[in-house]
Amino acid sequence: MKHLKMRLKKTYSLALLLLIIAFTACEEEVVLDLGDIQEKMVVEAELSDYGPLAKVSLSYSQGFYDSLAFTKITDASVVVESEAGDYEELTLFDDDNFYSLWLRPRFGEKYTLRIENNGEVLTTETVLPEPVEIKKVQFIPSPFEFNGDSLNVIIYADDIEGEDNFFRLNIHKIGQQWVGLHYFVSDETAVNGEIQMPVYFENFYYGDTVIVELMHTTRQVADYYSGLSNNIGTSFNSIAPGNPVNNLPNDVLGIFAAYAYDIDTVIVQGFPAF
Repeated sequence: MKHLKMRLKKTYSLALLLLIIAFTACEEEVVLDLGDIQEKMVVEAELSDYGPLAKVSLSYSQGFYDSLAFTKITDASVVVESEAGDYEELTLFDDDNFYSLWLRPRFGEKYTLRIENNGEVLTTETVLPEPVEIKKVQFIPSPFEFNGDSLNVIIYADDIEGEDNFFRLNIHKIGQQWVGLHYFVSDETAVNGEIQMPVYFENFYYGDTVIVELMHTTRQVADYYSGLSNNIGTSFNSIAPGNPVNNLPNDVLGIFAAYAYDIDTVIVQGFPAF
């Protein structure tokens, strides 16, 4: 009986070894032939009343197997003009981005972006929304934590009547590395003329100093970043488009975004008893 068990054990080990050799011999590196991908211009353009009015970054798209060394476009002519006729050709800085130097924000006005590159002319436009003030910042116990110390934040703002409003919300805790989290919300969450924006992806504690950035933006910007988020969250086989719907010509990637800022700095205090 003992010899039988040893024989079975040796037979099993030999079979396993042969199976491993067979699979190893069948391994072959496969490189997908995705063909030549047409190079496209990528425009990351932003208007805001926080810092220089206009910032524009230009580059080219890359193929699937290309390295991540993006090719910046630095020899283009970039012009921004307001509906009122304010006009400026943007200046290229050392970071290879184009900035305005003297343009001032005109809220509610349409702005046109004009780019000339390699004999081609691209034009697009957006509207700089009116600022919406942060009405209140409230910290409440997190519904997802049970230690009693972790707090979530709710941002309150008044809803502008007669129009659809969209916001990009940034929350940053001083002393913590900035991770670039952003949160989009619309006035669909408004109750009795007040928009409530709860943020559950970030926890806060007593004594934290928190910077809240509320950016009133356009539906185009909200839809664009929603499309990017959907693309990131889907699988390799997703049919989602590589470039979400934007306000640029069909053969150009990116977005011409506009934001009206309101910024508040708060220190986390105690919350009222319920």
